[in-house]
Amino acid sequence: MRTAIALTLALAFGAPASGAVVVIGNYTDKPVSFTVAEPKAKAREHTLGANDVRPFFVAGPAVLTFAPKGKPLALELDPFAPYAFVPDRAEGVRFESLELPGMPLPADAKPDPNAANPRGPLKIAVTLYVDDAETRAERLWQGALRERFTEAATAIERASGIRLELTAFATWKSDPAAKSADELLTGFEAAVKVPPGALAIGYSSHKYDAKAEPAFGATRGIASRHVLLREWVPRNEPERVEVLAGFLARALGAVGSPDFGSATREPLADGYVLRPGAVLRLDPLNALALNLWADERRRDPAVAFGTLAPENRHRMARIYKALLKAAPGDALAIAYLEDLARDPKKKENPPPDAGPIVLAARDALAARVIKAVRTRAEENAKAPAPLTGDELTEALVRAAAEVALGHEGPEGPPAFLLAVGVAFDDTGALLRDPRTAGAVRPLESDADRKTRLAALGNPTLFGRRDVCRRFFVGCAAGELLPPDDAERAAVARALADADGATGTCVPVIAAEFAGATFALATQLDANLLGKARAGFLAREFVPDLDGLVNGLSGQKFAEKYGSATDERFAAVLDDVRARVRKLEAYK
Repeated sequence: MRTAIALTLALAFGAPASGAVVVIGNYTDKPVSFTVAEPKAKAREHTLGANDVRPFFVAGPAVLTFAPKGKPLALELDPFAPYAFVPDRAEGVRFESLELPGMPLPADAKPDPNAANPRGPLKIAVTLYVDDAETRAERLWQGALRERFTEAATAIERASGIRLELTAFATWKSDPAAKSADELLTGFEAAVKVPPGALAIGYSSHKYDAKAEPAFGATRGIASRHVLLREWVPRNEPERVEVLAGFLARALGAVGSPDFGSATREPLADGYVLRPGAVLRLDPLNALALNLWADERRRDPAVAFGTLAPENRHRMARIYKALLKAAPGDALAIAYLEDLARDPKKKENPPPDAGPIVLAARDALAARVIKAVRTRAEENAKAPAPLTGDELTEALVRAAAEVALGHEGPEGPPAFLLAVGVAFDDTGALLRDPRTAGAVRPLESDADRKTRLAALGNPTLFGRRDVCRRFFVGCAAGELLPPDDAERAAVARALADADGATGTCVPVIAAEFAGATFALATQLDANLLGKARAGFLAREFVPDLDGLVNGLSGQKFAEKYGSATDERFAAVLDDVRARVRKLEAYK
């Protein structure tokens, strides 16, 4: 059971200052009893309930002993690793190690004489807010939400040692026009300031269209101090508790998991917690990640990727790689791995000063640009010989650029980038991404969107509709997100297509990378927009797509590249970037 340790791994990381943790899940329908013994220490007895996941603290390598069918079996435990008891036809139950990519640290193979185990709980202060749409009496909503919070917080503490303490109730004024959970979260963040090391949970009772916006809530992950949830959904209280636990876990460092009982699975509210014997819990990998984040918060309440201890940076990378392999395309997992790969000592160059752009003016202009594209598409649809393919794309880009360039202020280029991202996309990719939804949703009404889509036709680049669509989505992402985040979003979108009709296509990643590069180049040189108006030819703005693989299912992608963080796929992305850099327009 022991993971092989490569003594030649030259990583000069120190031993953990607070001892080690292992996380064990019980995927059987009965409690399992076992002992954990460390060298020169008395074995400690434990019982893990059915369908539960718990952390166990050790000073270093240890031995777990349990007795399937009455016969003792001793197995070695590696520190900072996940394990599980699973059903077994022959023995009734068996103990398995859950694989983590990469190699463990050499220091983790040695006992820590300074271990402080068991750890005390890490306390995080939480304020719970309701918005001005709440109609219940104060004592009623406070009582209901306190009970819900207590149950969710208990599950989080059981899995991670993080004790969320409800310190206050409050209210905030939300925007009744907000259509998405992300828009509500943006308003909540602006209205409510949260000190480092604390959390704020905001519930909104505004009515909304669940079919158009199915999300139960929103959070931005480990960098966020806010969690936004919709009140009254799901329809029953046990699932509302599970949703709260899932969003709290993500705010503390968890990501998506396919584990059937984890509160971070998608979709939630699938009836699981209503079944007999169901337990509100996390999965072993996310529980392990949260325990490491808890240790980091003990060191620095204002935790961030840049503040991570080197040894935990390495351990977390292994955990998130395993989670991404289990749930390919998870945006948070991809973002976290990119953050972990970034050198914390390297200072990022500040973006160039783009001038005093007024966001309200940018958005108003973007709405006008979208209208111009819609109008041009309607005219084309009525023409005796309507344009199609790359010619239609060129005509629509010209119409968009005319309006953007007619604006005298600095908002022209950014408005163009936002507008084309919306105008050429018939899939709602930017609306589905919580990082961009809040910015693009107000630019076009639902009625105008239906009109545009009905008239749009089939604009392409290199004869491909998907390449055209993703190039312009990349333009908007490049305007709204930092370059690294725009690339991560492109990869996540492509991986999410793996089990769809098209599969994962590397050409659309290349197109979206090119679109984000076009956005950056336009921000640096506004004259590029004039060149696009004069003639928008695919070969000038999109790289050569020859040899890039199309139509990979999730299984085929795993066979060919392993995962999104595998060296083989990283080489593909490097090739895509090199192709984009060769384009004269971006030099």
